[in-house]
Amino acid sequence: MQLRMAFKKTGMIKFISHLDTIRLFNRAIQRAGVPILWSEGFNPHQKLSIAQPLSVGMESEFEVMDLEVEDGADPEKIKAMLNEALPEGMEIIEATADFDPKSVFERIAKTEYRFFFPAAHYGSADELKKMAEDAMEQDEILVRRRKKKGKKRIVVEEDIKDGIFSLKWKEEASGTSLYAVLRAGANGNLRPDRFLMGLFESRGVDIDYIQIRRIKSWDGDDHEVRL
Repeated sequence: MQLRMAFKKTGMIKFISHLDTIRLFNRAIQRAGVPILWSEGFNPHQKLSIAQPLSVGMESEFEVMDLEVEDGADPEKIKAMLNEALPEGMEIIEATADFDPKSVFERIAKTEYRFFFPAAHYGSADELKKMAEDAMEQDEILVRRRKKKGKKRIVVEEDIKDGIFSLKWKEEASGTSLYAVLRAGANGNLRPDRFLMGLFESRGVDIDYIQIRRIKSWDGDDHEVRL
């Protein structure tokens, strides 16, 4: 029986890697007594996968995990069992056996991110907005990246402008938030760190203190992607 679950990853737990996130779920599943199925062979492992790896240091309000359990298992009961076993910052928010069989990654066309600029490290919101506006007025927003060519790695410049769909600013008590909708999914993906490099780091801004959170995603028909 296949289950699909949505979970949040927020707070200090954002600093664990994708592989450690999978190991965390492996241990929580065993502690909770979830009737998960295992692969066969010399190195059996739990039948579990996570759709979109999160970069270390990034939070998310909606991540998707698929797992295979014994027939007849109750998705809501498994959700409750896992939430009892998971650490602070990880929470299962949805669980169902009735889901779109197409993978989440294949369905996604764009994703909204929240970039939070703490006031303790960054200038006024007006300065940040002006930088973003100046960047978007250019014909191209070029970002350098390493690319493999044969046995060598070369540095190429990539124009990221057409991967930026919208920008929306919100001033908060302790800083400023930028909500950006970026291209995502199997047909092209603008990584949030490259977005920050193109709009802010290229203008002398230290992007190390900017907090990133993945909010939600949409398909090519502008329908929000859920389970």
